[in-house]
Amino acid sequence: MKNPFWKYAFLTAATMAVGVLLLNVTLHLLGKNPFREAEFMFMPIYFGLLVWGMFRYRREIMKGYLEGWRAISFGLLANFVAIVLYCGLLYGFLRTIPEALEKHQIEVDAYNIALKEGAKAHMEESEELSGLLLEASKKNERITPAVMAIDKFFKMGTIGFVIVMVAGLFMMKRKPENEIVNGK
Repeated sequence: MKNPFWKYAFLTAATMAVGVLLLNVTLHLLGKNPFREAEFMFMPIYFGLLVWGMFRYRREIMKGYLEGWRAISFGLLANFVAIVLYCGLLYGFLRTIPEALEKHQIEVDAYNIALKEGAKAHMEESEELSGLLLEASKKNERITPAVMAIDKFFKMGTIGFVIVMVAGLFMMKRKPENEIVNGK
């Protein structure tokens, strides 16, 4: 790639995607469910790698300065590419190691059973609400790698947008304006 903006954005995105996937793999290896209790642990890694990529771009290409619009553009491009890469990597990981998704499915099923029991126990108090909860618990479908990847695409897209705005403002550094005009 000849354009350094694209090059650094894509390198940053690849680093972010691999970093988040490595977090999920590590949590799975430690016996944790990366899709439930540790679902949002990716945010500090995501933010840190995005800031690191912006810092490298600002230092090596922009000679220490980075306008706000360019920082936001860099972050949005890196965020979108990182999400697409991560979802593809996550899909491959879950297809290769289905046990990672099965633990999550077991927890969802247990929650669904508790929801049914709670709805039945409170049927006389609130028939309408209990009926809605029972109806919702009947629609328990199996979670597939594709569904999980799509779920992560939208969640990370929303959270990533906020992270990009914060990181862009954090990394923005304007060039100093000349105070001396025409020798005055």
